Amino acid sequence: MATQPSATPALKKLIVAGWAGYMPQAVLDAFRAETGIAVEYVSYESQFDVIDQLRAGAEYDVVVMGNTLIPTLVAEGLLAPIDYSQIPNFRYVSANFRDLTYDPGSRYSVVYQWGVGGLVVRPDLLDRPITRWADLWDPALAGKIAMWPEEDQLFMITLKAMGQTLTVTDPAVFDQAAERLRQLLPNVTELDLSMPNAAELVANGDYPVLYGWSYDALAAYALNPAVTFVLPEEGALLWIDTFVVPAQSERKVAAFQFINVVLQPEMCALITNEIYVATANDQAMPLIDPALQHHPWIFPNGEALLRAEYMLELPADLAAYRHQLWEQLLAAMER
Repeated sequence: MATQPSATPALKKLIVAGWAGYMPQAVLDAFRAETGIAVEYVSYESQFDVIDQLRAGAEYDVVVMGNTLIPTLVAEGLLAPIDYSQIPNFRYVSANFRDLTYDPGSRYSVVYQWGVGGLVVRPDLLDRPITRWADLWDPALAGKIAMWPEEDQLFMITLKAMGQTLTVTDPAVFDQAAERLRQLLPNVTELDLSMPNAAELVANGDYPVLYGWSYDALAAYALNPAVTFVLPEEGALLWIDTFVVPAQSERKVAAFQFINVVLQPEMCALITNEIYVATANDQAMPLIDPALQHHPWIFPNGEALLRAEYMLELPADLAAYRHQLWEQLLAAMER
């Protein structure tokens, strides 16, 4: 185990923000045992809410942040440069997850986990197979679909269903996507954003179709082997979650130390084993449960990855326009 950088002796607490159910307690306990510093893990419902809180001076020390939002945070001066001299375990991160387009040189972010979004399905409860995003618009599925009401995810799904790439910047295409969403949303049950996963809802058949991720699919499969995970033919949605350190954090040394602890191969393997998400840590792979090491839902094969796509940050004016369309959709749903 690598020697950890020393933190300020008087420091007693570190504040980490991330999705609910996304950081095993064993990791937080290991950090405290190694450093004497307790972690307050704050669960959020929206990364956009966290960004607003950072702008307002929130006292977070480490934040789990999606890759698409990194450029905005950097441009606004909200992130501290990563001090890699204090994160020796970064050497275990695969070259495939360094120096990516959203953060050249990995100056402000360190990859935490990655995976693909697809459809968690009970095919035994459906009249025909689901193989494409476009299948969600089948009227026969009305009332059978559950999704978290996330603007970016729903627009990405719709763009893929339309045959568009996620790099599209034509406002007219987003108008068309909003119209397609207007047709879809009345047929979809919205899930509470604070729910870590919706495995039981699929496993017990309440909703035979769920937009979700590998951890939803595997948790549901553990409850009912009739569950499967469909990576749609138009291409799955690739996601990357990173660690960032807010510029205003007064505990940056401990923040880098926390990232270093999480990047230990044993910790990364523990996380994959517990919450069924893919690690970018090469040295962790032999430590992962053999049943999960090559599981195609967690680590998709080359063909599925070639079709997968992640959205880069939209230009500010287009992002604002898309959000306006989203607000109009929500307002129409409430009437």
